[in-house]
Amino acid sequence: MSLRLLKVLAVGASLAIGALGAAAHAAEFTMRFATASPELENNFSWTHLEVLAREIEARSGGRIEVEMYPGAQLGGIESLVNQVKDGIIQACDPADGHFASTFPDIQAFGVPYLFVNREVAWRVLDGPVGEAMRERMAKEVGLRPLFWSENGGFRHYTSASKEMKSPDDMVGIKMRTMNHPLHMEIAKSLGMSPTPIAWGELYTALQTGVVDGQENSIPTFMVPKLYEVQKNMVLDGHVYSINTVAINEAWYQSLPPDLQGVIRQAAAVALETNRGLSVANELSGRTFLESEGVSIYDPTAEEKAQFRAKAQPAAIEWLKGQMDPQVLDELMAAVAEAEEFYGYR
Repeated sequence: MSLRLLKVLAVGASLAIGALGAAAHAAEFTMRFATASPELENNFSWTHLEVLAREIEARSGGRIEVEMYPGAQLGGIESLVNQVKDGIIQACDPADGHFASTFPDIQAFGVPYLFVNREVAWRVLDGPVGEAMRERMAKEVGLRPLFWSENGGFRHYTSASKEMKSPDDMVGIKMRTMNHPLHMEIAKSLGMSPTPIAWGELYTALQTGVVDGQENSIPTFMVPKLYEVQKNMVLDGHVYSINTVAINEAWYQSLPPDLQGVIRQAAAVALETNRGLSVANELSGRTFLESEGVSIYDPTAEEKAQFRAKAQPAAIEWLKGQMDPQVLDELMAAVAEAEEFYGYR
């Protein structure tokens, strides 16, 4: 399905809803929405953002105008987060790691090997634990996450030349991570040397050997063509990578209740769009990577257990010193409930 068709379907559905109400209004509110993501057709990182924008405009009858600034036109994601906090713009799309310094409890979602599958992750993130995290961030940080979307799905380790099958194979690798304390701790627990490098500098750092490897989901790995400089991947799935659209809480609260409802309605459509495309992008991405000569290894259940045993206890112990332990307990209980619901226990 093309992006044009997605847009037609989304706007058409919204206009049908709007036809039941009053005529369109002139814009009363402007939502300046910036992202570092480029415009990529039918891609998990962009398409849902455009769907969100068009849904908001259509469902509000034009009372909210959304101005989109893709491709880092207004700066990198760290700068965009600060601009949203300061009210310069109203929305951006950060990953969880971009909140770690100002809201440490968000790191709980990064417990290594936490979710056995997507459906467990979705049930937990869409449930009371995920909702409570969003509301607390709105209150304490002034940023309201609209949802917990997929940043391409599960994160996996890659390297330029070293084959990786078990934790023993990870020892000594100089691994690029985000500037995310927990991600760095996970790499350390597996015997690697974590090295934070900005996203825009990653390809060059890998090409020149500044670092040996990196970790991202398959769809994210595809965007800057990292397969040109990384030829080995282990599908360990150490972290389920999440994104969001964060909006300025003061601006959101300035909206009348019906327009706040419009934001929530549009967010529900955008989230479904993101997750569907993320799954599709991962499946097609793996096929493409293998055709490009990338060796992809699926660890056995025993090997995954080895990864989990080495990384998870150390990460949880580290997290207890960084955040409210009760949040961790509630999260682990929600994971257990979701696993039982889906028959994993």
